[in-house]
Amino acid sequence: MPKKKPYKFHWCKDCEIDFIVARKVKHPSCPNCADSIRVEGVREIWMERPFNYKRRWTKDEDDFLTEGVSRGMTHAEIGKEVNRTGKAVTRRLSQLRRSRDEKNLRQRNHQENAR
Repeated sequence: MPKKKPYKFHWCKDCEIDFIVARKVKHPSCPNCADSIRVEGVREIWMERPFNYKRRWTKDEDDFLTEGVSRGMTHAEIGKEVNRTGKAVTRRLSQLRRSRDEKNLRQRNHQENAR
């Protein structure tokens, strides 16, 4: 069974929105206005999985993955930067490589058929 992790609800007084961050974040900023002064903690919660569980990967995250690998970062280090697990990073890199290989194969087949 997965271990539950601490999270905390916060409220931005300027934007009037609530959001959740990991409890270990000392000075959370509002995702809307990026202000940390007007943010107030509401309550703590414990969850088994973070909110990005099974969330789609963005183009920026994919770019960061490939850049991180080229810099020699480990999957765990990359995962920490994009707020994902190391295993999720490994799976996504595998998917990206597979789709790139399939795309290259299709291009080669198309070029051979054009001759």
